[in-house]
Amino acid sequence: MEIGVIGGGSIGLLLTSYLADKHKITLYVNRKAQQKQIELNAIRLLKGSVKEKTAEVSTRRITELQQKDCIFVCVKQPEIEQVISHFAKINKATPLIFLQNGMGHIKYLEELPNPSYVGVVSHGAHRENDYTVNHLGQGEITLSSVTGDEKQLRSMLNQLNDNHFPFAHANNWNVLLKNKLIINAVINPLTALFDVPNGSIITNNHLHFLAKMICNEAAAVLQLDQKIAWEKVLTTATITRENISSMRADLIHKRPTEIEAISGYILHQTNEELPYTSFAYHAILALEQKKEK
Repeated sequence: MEIGVIGGGSIGLLLTSYLADKHKITLYVNRKAQQKQIELNAIRLLKGSVKEKTAEVSTRRITELQQKDCIFVCVKQPEIEQVISHFAKINKATPLIFLQNGMGHIKYLEELPNPSYVGVVSHGAHRENDYTVNHLGQGEITLSSVTGDEKQLRSMLNQLNDNHFPFAHANNWNVLLKNKLIINAVINPLTALFDVPNGSIITNNHLHFLAKMICNEAAAVLQLDQKIAWEKVLTTATITRENISSMRADLIHKRPTEIEAISGYILHQTNEELPYTSFAYHAILALEQKKEK
């Protein structure tokens, strides 16, 4: 397939490097400097300290978006609206696959004329620089249809799936995203606030307690089983134990976080008091505001 990947972060680079083995990939990035670095060095995939491979792909700016068989959207929540403005350049039948944390982007998908799908990524990945991604934990990408066609989705999955980079199917996009939302609501703000890797919510007993409290609050609001939700959090924290969470990386680099689409989304779903989630939400916003000065 001819595939477009929008976003040159850790997931965009990881996705591109693996899919390039069997498909013709165009990576769309926002910054000209990153485009030049990838054109000069190609995309370098690491596994720990070992270089796995180099993938040479076409790289363009997002403003140069072209027609593809399908397009993966790998930018973060604050960038979604800007990216969507470029979709007028492509056919309305082109399937769009969104790989975001949180659930704030669903309102945009429901308004798009294109068949839209969402995905959850369980790989551990860290962008080392503009052209290097480190694959720190093996996982999979699970896709589900929001406004798309199940037959189309299964056809894409058959072509995308690979033993080294597996894809899976979920029947209910809402449950899929809610499960991932809880994981993000626990791991992202805590690791960002305390500036620690993901595995610290397991190894540090105080963070472990806070993580459990946030998980219980989120599961109650989203009407999911608390025990199962907690097991999923622990599994993800184990797989990505060495990772810097995306929210922690955002604060380090003074970028806007996705806290509004994660903890903010949960808080807006209820009138009940959620003390642990509320603290995490406002604490991240306070750090964002502090870093803006």
